This record gives sequence, C-alpha cells and structure tokens, in this order.
Amino acid sequence: MPSELQTAKTFFLVSGILNILGFLGWGTSTVAGGIASCGVCCFIGFLPVINVVSCIMDFIAYNKLNVLNQKGTFSTVQTAAIFQIITILTGNVVSFIFGIITLNNLGKEPVKVFLREKEVY
Repeated sequence: MPSELQTAKTFFLVSGILNILGFLGWGTSTVAGGIASCGVCCFIGFLPVINVVSCIMDFIAYNKLNVLNQKGTFSTVQTAAIFQIITILTGNVVSFIFGIITLNNLGKEPVKVFLREKEVY
C-alpha cells in the first residue's frame, strides 16, 4: 500500500474523532443557545449535522482503506475528503487540512495505479 493511502487512513481516523467532538460541542451549544435565547440560536443546528455526516464518511473511508476489497473505494475516499473540507464551516481546521492533503494524494498516479491493480478504483 502506498504511503499516501496509509496517511489517508490515519487522517480519516483522526478526523472522525475530531468530528465526533465537534458534533458534541455544536450540538450542546445549539441546545443550550436555543434554550437561553428562546429558540433564536437554533439556526446553528445545521452545524452538528455537517460533523455527523463527515464523521460517518470518515469511518466508512477508513474501513474501505483498511480492507481494500470493495468496489468504489476511490470514490468513497474522495467523497469523505470533500466532506472533510466542508467541515471548515464548523471551525474544524484540522479536518479541512486533512481533506486537502488527501485529495492531493488521491490525484497522484501511483495511488491510482495501485487502486486499479487492487480493482477498487
């Protein structure tokens, strides 16, 4: 396995954990802010959803990279990296950077060749 995919696996695991923490933080502040402001702060309720979706995609991509026997691994990893970039809306700068690095690494030809050889591209 190319080092770029090993790095991506680590990034997905760390990002998934950070997104769980982000979900807990934004979810708590949405509920507390909503109660304290009689519902005015509930407009930030979409932020925890971004973290949850990104977290789920991170763990799915991590699992697919771990096994490397499922069709569509490349597109799943690519989608998860895009969701990592979207988490910048929630203030998750680390996942944002991980997403950019992962997308950059996925564009490298040796990575694509390896995934084609494994028949998971």
